[in-house]
Amino acid sequence: MDIETSGAIRLFFPNPSLALVYFEALANALDASATDVSIDIDVQAYDKPDTLKITVTDNGDGFTEENFDRFKTLLKPRDKFHKGIGRLVFLNYFDRVEVVSTRDKWQRKFVFKEGFDGNAPLQEIEQAQDAKTTLTFTGFTGARVKSYDDLKPDAIKPLLIEQFLPTLDARKRDDKAFKISISLKTIESNAQKEFFPHEVAITPDELPSMTKIAIQDDSLDAFSTIDMHYHVEPVSGKGSLLIAFSIDGRTIPVSLISPSSFPAGYLGVFLFESEMFHSNADSSRQKLVLPEGLPVASLYRVLRREVGKVLADKIPQITEKNKKVKETFEEKFPHLLGYFEDDTVGLIERDDALDVAQQRFFQAQKQVLQCEMLTDAAYEKSLELSSRTLTEYILYREKIIGRMKAMTADNAEADIHNLIVPRFKEFSQDTLSSEIYQNNAWLLDDKFMVFRTILSEKSMNVVINAIRLDDESVGDTGRPDIAMIFSANPSDAAPVDVVVVEIKKKTDEEKDNFYAVNQLLDRAVKLVAYCPNIQRVWYYAIMNINDATAIRLRQFKWTPFFSKGKVYYQEFETPHPDGRIVPTPTFVVSFDAIVADAERRNHTFLEILRNGMKKYAEQQTVDSAGEQE
Repeated sequence: MDIETSGAIRLFFPNPSLALVYFEALANALDASATDVSIDIDVQAYDKPDTLKITVTDNGDGFTEENFDRFKTLLKPRDKFHKGIGRLVFLNYFDRVEVVSTRDKWQRKFVFKEGFDGNAPLQEIEQAQDAKTTLTFTGFTGARVKSYDDLKPDAIKPLLIEQFLPTLDARKRDDKAFKISISLKTIESNAQKEFFPHEVAITPDELPSMTKIAIQDDSLDAFSTIDMHYHVEPVSGKGSLLIAFSIDGRTIPVSLISPSSFPAGYLGVFLFESEMFHSNADSSRQKLVLPEGLPVASLYRVLRREVGKVLADKIPQITEKNKKVKETFEEKFPHLLGYFEDDTVGLIERDDALDVAQQRFFQAQKQVLQCEMLTDAAYEKSLELSSRTLTEYILYREKIIGRMKAMTADNAEADIHNLIVPRFKEFSQDTLSSEIYQNNAWLLDDKFMVFRTILSEKSMNVVINAIRLDDESVGDTGRPDIAMIFSANPSDAAPVDVVVVEIKKKTDEEKDNFYAVNQLLDRAVKLVAYCPNIQRVWYYAIMNINDATAIRLRQFKWTPFFSKGKVYYQEFETPHPDGRIVPTPTFVVSFDAIVADAERRNHTFLEILRNGMKKYAEQQTVDSAGEQE
């Protein structure tokens, strides 16, 4: 050859497999117009690869002068559909390939191996013979065969059908008979691996009956169409799905949909063929290389849409599955309703549909935010996007409530505090939009959403030590279990409100519970003295409220609030060192009340927003249909 063989193998076939030997041998035979091909595998035992011999025989045109000239010169393909390098894979697995090609009264014999010089002239024979070419592969170079399937006819057959389906299907449509036989001969069988001598064949009857439809989409190419050949039928067992591009008579599979989206018990085959795809495969024909300028994302979306339409029509379960996916979208992603693609109705690919909808949402936000002046249309759009963003935030709150519901008595007090007001972080009003998802004081009351200043752990320790009471026990943090969030920076001169959350020790003792309530008032006095610009203290004591404690709270003029748990309220007055009074509205709350009340408030918001988004999406669909008419 005119090129160093081993280096070329590594260059052009970075991921070789023994199956490529079968592929290339069969491809050569089909290119030579062969109608009868046999692949004979002979091995003494699976674990004796040195005995492996593969013989491929066909009745094609053989090694004529033209064919042999291309064979001996690397990178000299027949046409734009051929690569001119396929035979290199032979030498990746075998030291030598003996070739005997006979036709009429001529015969050519040579050994293809490393350093092949291309010298193999035609020889005249005495008696004319039918066309026949035989390739015998010997001298297996691997230490072992990777899999039994590499040698089993039953495993090789579907690979060959899948690889050459475009070519074989074209012959079937043209009523051209063919037969491809695959046989295994071995002395040492393995019943467990179903490895034993047998033979299978591929004939036109083995191929699925394909239906063809033409796809035209100007977003891809204004002139070229894509032909989709498909076959869908119920089968016994698990079934399978093949979606592939037809490139120069072979297939290159593509992952348009996830296997989980395709119901079991069905065989599905989809082949896409177009002038846009011709010759667009890598050297080893294992990867699609689309031309520049072709929008890959749009291409896949169009093809996925067409596959989905067929599957929805042929497989009843698809429609039911789509219905459930849509219900999931409405339930979990209402802020994206109206941005999901209508053409995903055939087969909704959940993750892809979400990605597309999210990108559309971001794009709409970007367009509005970049407007220098809001037109009436842009103003209406901004209101809609604001509602969607609010819906997204309310959905986030649902997740937080769910996490709090999952907490038990085994959770440390610090876990609960950290969920309501994060520790080890210091936030401020300047970063409201980016940190609104980290302040969960709305669990107590929605008005606390605007409270933005959370002290860092260092600052918090200073405050806690300043308001620590005498002889009080500490929690699992080594200090009283207190969390605080301010309406503004308490270090500034401007007046501020503060929300204080304290988790009291779990006890059924009425005496201990009331002692804990009295501690709140003592703590408030110290807090107001330490932070003189505090104008109001919102105090929340989370504690166990048994029946006895509930009665005593009523006797001491605590007002019960409507709640699914137990909530009691009383307005206290805390004296400021300068003599003024600091209002101290105080709440005694059971843990389940926080969760239940937050859940009820949030669910109301979510249902209102969800219904609004649903109506908007429905109206958008009606308007779109009217425009198309």
